[in-house]
Amino acid sequence: MNHLDEIRAKLSIEELVGGYIQLKKAGRNLKGLCPFHNDSRPSFMVSPEKGIAYCFSCNTGGDIFKFIQLTEKVDFPEAVKILADRVGVRLPSYKPEVQDEKRRILKANELTCHFFQEQLKQTPAARAYFEGRGLSEETLQRFSLGFSPDSFHYLKDHLKNQGFNDRELLVAGLLNQRSMADNNTYDRFRGRLMFPIHDHQGNVVGFGGRITGDGEPKYLNSPDTPVYNKSYVLYGLHLAKEAIKQNDLAILTEGYMDVITAHQAGSQNVIATSGTALTTGQLRLLKRYTKNVALAFDQDQAGMEATKRAVELAKEADLEVKIIMIPDGKDPDECIKHSKNAWFKAIDEAIPVIDFYFSVAFNQHDKETLEGRKAIAAFLLPIIKLYPTKLEQNEHLTRLAFELKTDVKFLWDDMQQLRPQRNVPPTGATQVETPPEKNRFSREAFLLGFIFNHPAHYPLVHQDLIDMTHFDPESKKIYTALKKVYDARGVLQVDFLNSELEEDALEQLKVYGLLVEQRYSDVSDSIVEKEILSLIRSINLKNIRAAQKEYEFKIRSATSTDERSQLLRRYNDILKLSSKLT
Repeated sequence: MNHLDEIRAKLSIEELVGGYIQLKKAGRNLKGLCPFHNDSRPSFMVSPEKGIAYCFSCNTGGDIFKFIQLTEKVDFPEAVKILADRVGVRLPSYKPEVQDEKRRILKANELTCHFFQEQLKQTPAARAYFEGRGLSEETLQRFSLGFSPDSFHYLKDHLKNQGFNDRELLVAGLLNQRSMADNNTYDRFRGRLMFPIHDHQGNVVGFGGRITGDGEPKYLNSPDTPVYNKSYVLYGLHLAKEAIKQNDLAILTEGYMDVITAHQAGSQNVIATSGTALTTGQLRLLKRYTKNVALAFDQDQAGMEATKRAVELAKEADLEVKIIMIPDGKDPDECIKHSKNAWFKAIDEAIPVIDFYFSVAFNQHDKETLEGRKAIAAFLLPIIKLYPTKLEQNEHLTRLAFELKTDVKFLWDDMQQLRPQRNVPPTGATQVETPPEKNRFSREAFLLGFIFNHPAHYPLVHQDLIDMTHFDPESKKIYTALKKVYDARGVLQVDFLNSELEEDALEQLKVYGLLVEQRYSDVSDSIVEKEILSLIRSINLKNIRAAQKEYEFKIRSATSTDERSQLLRRYNDILKLSSKLT
């Protein structure tokens, strides 16, 4: 067993994919929302038997290594390394000292995280801050919280002793320098409470540091690095993803402490944006685990604006959104400290997006004045118009008319006069998904899929498929291998294909098999035989007609009598074959 086979033996495709997206049973296979395109209906198939995962909508997927390549945007060797580390397989050529830049940065971050944790243990004032915020020792450890000493070189000296140089630590965002011309470097984080930021796999990719006294900025975050792009990282997701899948809900907050306090209180499905406004990249990452999001942003004006932007982005990502209205204008951290019950009640009573928009409109404008009522209507009418049915529109317009003390028909008239909006529909309004570009699978692909799934029926193909059949280059390699195994053994055994096909071709054959399972689930043996015969006949007809046209052209182009006679004889043979099939 080589190291690739050992990794496959220790990690199933369903276990791997299940760590990224929710999977549900679909016959012999599993299904989930595709992580590679804006999928509104589960189209990502996972086959435990074949060891592959594939989306037949965007035609993307493969085995465990291909899946990691696609999701983590790495090449094949890096994907192997990621999975080997995960399941504890030692790679034959693994040498820590020659790993690439990303490996070095991740190692430096890991060491830095441990360094900050040790400093917290030795700094009573810093521990007192966290303890004053109600955090337990278990929570401090769970979130790897720490403290950066108020020094320009403590961390720098520590990491240099571990074999890192200034250039590496600058690239990692752990050191800073005044200018490119200044060779002097110093610790970026000094005298701050440290919040390590992990990616969804649990790697430390950056840090957020909160100042302990007066000064600016209150929070200092790591810059973007080769391993950290804040637009694609959600704080706490590595700890929350299982709870998100179990609850089929992610609660999004704004701050580190919101997440930490919520987890300690038992809300394990809470995460936060990572030092930035919510982004499309973060939502696409989140969609791997759930389609349902509840926003628990601050209730001040800035928080309301952030909620509006988040709603639009979430709908664009085809996520279902509700709004958690926290009592008394508190943030989640304050609410939980005051009353856990109030927090859980707010989650249970999360409101639909239209209610949020009504709340924003009536909070921002005075409905007792004509100008205020006009502003409220101007804000809400374009949103209501985006709802797909007259029933929904009428319900919201009737509610608005009641609040504004006006006749609903006036609102209908005003709404009809609005120009078409390009805004993203609010949650509850239907947005038609633009399907990804599809590659049509050929009859030959279906035939190969049937053969792979039902090898006992291969003699039908061997006997009836005409040799002139035109396969594409990839499928031709597969068919030639099938034929070779059958000719040598008198029976087609899929296991023997491993020695005849390269990895890519074997994986493609498994995709064809999964395609057949998706289109022909739980069919009887007689139906399988009928479909194979039908495919053979249609493939033969297609290729005979193509050959007929080819010879007609050659006959017209013949330059000698002998050449013409030979072509005519072959053409007549093709006509006889055609008459037998039609």
